[in-house]
Amino acid sequence: MRWKESDFWKHSSPREIINFLEALTHDKGLADWVLHMDEDPAFADMVFEYLWICRSDTKVVEILNSSEFSPMLLLHFIYFGFGKQLSVGNVDAVAYFLQIKDMLTSEQSLRLLALSTEMDQDPTLKIHLLANLDPQTWEAYFEILEQNSQTMQTLLEIFVNLRVNEIRKILLNSPTLYYYLRMMLFSSSLNGVENKIDQIDLKEILESIKVWEMFCQKIATEFSMKKERELSPRERNSQRLSVILRELLQIPAADRVDILIYIKASGALIDEVEESTILSLLQNHDTRGSFI
Repeated sequence: MRWKESDFWKHSSPREIINFLEALTHDKGLADWVLHMDEDPAFADMVFEYLWICRSDTKVVEILNSSEFSPMLLLHFIYFGFGKQLSVGNVDAVAYFLQIKDMLTSEQSLRLLALSTEMDQDPTLKIHLLANLDPQTWEAYFEILEQNSQTMQTLLEIFVNLRVNEIRKILLNSPTLYYYLRMMLFSSSLNGVENKIDQIDLKEILESIKVWEMFCQKIATEFSMKKERELSPRERNSQRLSVILRELLQIPAADRVDILIYIKASGALIDEVEESTILSLLQNHDTRGSFI
């Protein structure tokens, strides 16, 4: 097969690679291709060069989330990309893994989390994958913990290696993880268990996010969000955005983007139009002293 030849990868353009990937999935040859990468790490690295360049393409994202793409190979790709980031001076692991989280489905994140040994060696990646689980895959993950004779306490201890601002950023970017972590931390099943983490600090982080949880609940109560979602941006109640805007002005500018992500994920903001409107108004206020 031509794709096994190194010249194919060395001399093909990104567009040609995308066309190849489309044909590969159409012809049901993905399993053989993945198997060859699993067996030949050097070949995999050569392929990853192109997958990394084209990582935002929908076909590449589809393949990375395919059930035929083995978890170990996907882990190899993730670390390959991190090496690329480091080579250009981007050393922020949290920012990188947030990008990875956005690329992967909940199901594919769960498959990676099932690699318990590898995940235990990289708590930062593990937390971001947990942040990508939906309620259904969370239940499946709890079953994995039980099968491996692990406890909720073991899960909480992965936060010991992260700074407070990193934990807060991750939780703001994943309301689902915030919800489950809060549920676990305040669970009676943890009472009397000696913690290796500072539970008080973690509780303080959760309490600081709960303020925004309650704010989003207040928005949902005061405005009919179901009706709002059925309207065009021009027809929606502008007062809702005004309330959100006033609240964001009360916090440091550096925290606003993450808070805004949480507000949107919690349903108080409807779409990218509203998000970009808020960001634009905040920028005007910071640079000009007014919203216009």
